Amino acid sequence: MKRSFSSRVRWQTLALAAIGGIFLSQPALAGHKPWPGSPLTDEAQIQLERASRYMKSNPGKATPMILNALSTATDIPKCMAIAAYTEPYGHPMLEARRACISKALTFCQTREDFLHLAIKARKYECFEVTREAVNNLVGSSNSVDELLDLAHKSQEVALNDICHLAMEKAYQKADSVEDALRFAREAKTMGMDDLSRKAVKELIDDEKETHELCLLLRSIEPLDFKDLNRLLLKKAIDESRSVTDYREVYDGARRQGQPDIVKLAEFRGRKMQIMEKYRASQAEYKQKVDAYHQQQGAQQQQQSQGLPTGF
Repeated sequence: MKRSFSSRVRWQTLALAAIGGIFLSQPALAGHKPWPGSPLTDEAQIQLERASRYMKSNPGKATPMILNALSTATDIPKCMAIAAYTEPYGHPMLEARRACISKALTFCQTREDFLHLAIKARKYECFEVTREAVNNLVGSSNSVDELLDLAHKSQEVALNDICHLAMEKAYQKADSVEDALRFAREAKTMGMDDLSRKAVKELIDDEKETHELCLLLRSIEPLDFKDLNRLLLKKAIDESRSVTDYREVYDGARRQGQPDIVKLAEFRGRKMQIMEKYRASQAEYKQKVDAYHQQQGAQQQQQSQGLPTGF
């Protein structure tokens, strides 16, 4: 059976429409040129190019296109590339950038990932994402070594608040004098004098013996906290119980250029020497008296028994 002319025309029209739709669905027909060095797929690039026509005039229309492009992102570089594309359009695209940063957070695995994301999130004013990244960084570090490493890396990329949080947690983990001294040196090197001073002050407060305080002085002298060195020496002289103790304080005060403590340690040390000599002489005298009394008692006992008492 032969088809009518009108039927053949309708069939050809439908076929051409279907073929045209197939070709129009191909990105290449959109006049798109791939972006050199971009991690994004061609489809995502086309979506962003279309969105760019509305980013200034109609952000509400541009945002769904950006989110469509974001749905194709499978790693951090892709999310960051989309966020960077919206950056020149300023505040109207803030929510789109926040979506990019939030999705990037789900792909973070290493410390470097979280640090990089924290920097970008802060730059894009996505502070809730910054907080999540910071909490992960500090929360996942549990040893003094890990926390000090995190502090150094954070400082290298100007994330000083993360650095400070890491150092505070590192100090909480320090459970020995050696760890506390190491922490104080690291904090001083990193410019965190407040934390370094806190560690030194608590070391001084915890120590009760003059000898140990003077040993501690040698360890903290390179930190150059003059007032804390003086505080240590004053405590050391108050805790001194021997001439040796005063001698150690005297030597430490001379090194630190504390003439009043030098004179006080010298005075008390000499006074103790005199007192010790006096007590020694008294003890010797008492010993001789006791020996004489014992001898006299023995002679009297011999006389009472009618025994010769000697020449």
